[in-house]
Amino acid sequence: MCPDAPVPPLASAATDPAQRAARLLAGVENGLALSILDGSPDCIKLIELDGSLSYMNPNGLCVMEIEDFAQVADRPWPELWPDENRQVLNAAIRDAREGRVTRFEAFCPTARGTPRWWQVTVSPVRNGRGVVERILSVSRDVTDMVEARRQLEEQARLLADEVAQKDEALARQKVLLGEIDHRVKNSFAAVIALLRMQARGHRGDAAGIALEDAANRISTLARVHEQLHLDPGSSLIALPDYIGQLARDIGGALGAQVDLSPMPPVRIAPSDAAAIGQILAELIANAVRHGGKPGHAPVIRLSMAQTPEGLSLVVEDDGPGLPEGFDPAAGTGLGMQICSIYASQLGGSISAGASDQGGARFALLLNPPSARMDGAAG
Repeated sequence: MCPDAPVPPLASAATDPAQRAARLLAGVENGLALSILDGSPDCIKLIELDGSLSYMNPNGLCVMEIEDFAQVADRPWPELWPDENRQVLNAAIRDAREGRVTRFEAFCPTARGTPRWWQVTVSPVRNGRGVVERILSVSRDVTDMVEARRQLEEQARLLADEVAQKDEALARQKVLLGEIDHRVKNSFAAVIALLRMQARGHRGDAAGIALEDAANRISTLARVHEQLHLDPGSSLIALPDYIGQLARDIGGALGAQVDLSPMPPVRIAPSDAAAIGQILAELIANAVRHGGKPGHAPVIRLSMAQTPEGLSLVVEDDGPGLPEGFDPAAGTGLGMQICSIYASQLGGSISAGASDQGGARFALLLNPPSARMDGAAG
């Protein structure tokens, strides 16, 4: 009995649960020791083949809050459970009669109405001839475990709801960003087209050159935006793709042929890419204005390599070449000043000379801190 339960009066051999259990178990093969039944913390019951309760150990009476076994003796065991569980209990009794073991978890309040969850094993008890003579049920109080599991399930449900809400918010954000990206691209395209249209109306004069330069500079920013949109999960953009598209875009707008050499897979921060783009825009536009042979579109060659000294970019044209003693650092034009400033910001320098074909050759040696070979750590 429970430690705080009142001491029952002396029981006769006919009503004492321990003596009754000993009598019930007499002669059972590998009989259960009465001391083990009495000492188990679980609720252990012997059930007759008709489903009636014939024994419950003292600790079982305690956890079920039953003051006297006589209250439940000989009652159908399933009737002690809530209606919704009786089908499971009847099936377990039927399986035990047929020699099978059943395990399940179910809710059943105590005799005083205390809510409890039980982990139940129902198994056959055979006599010396191997015939199922009775049924043994062991019920373990797992209320704390079930409550803990319910709390975890509730936390998991709340977490899943939170994740679903965040996924929904991210989906909405993706749609909005797509719409913003579309509008930004359209705005860039409209501004570039307008500037180039105005430049064509002033072809050959200073205003036309200034308008074309402005269009090229905006084009560099548009290409950075496009590269970021292609890979929104990365903080770096693919430099070969960026400068290749930029060179073709400017060359096509100015009526020049642009030849691109194979380039190493360098990735770079958008701000550094924009600076490199501004330099290339100036050099390509300058090559178009001053390069080319009479009656032929200018041909511009662009190459990039990763060297021990830094990132090398070369722009060459097929024009008449540079004036004797030309020094890009000493140039007074806005274009050369832009190139020199950005080259310095990127930790490098710009040099000029003659190409193998006799035209102008501009070489950039840069050390942008964000540059990474694609696939490298960092």
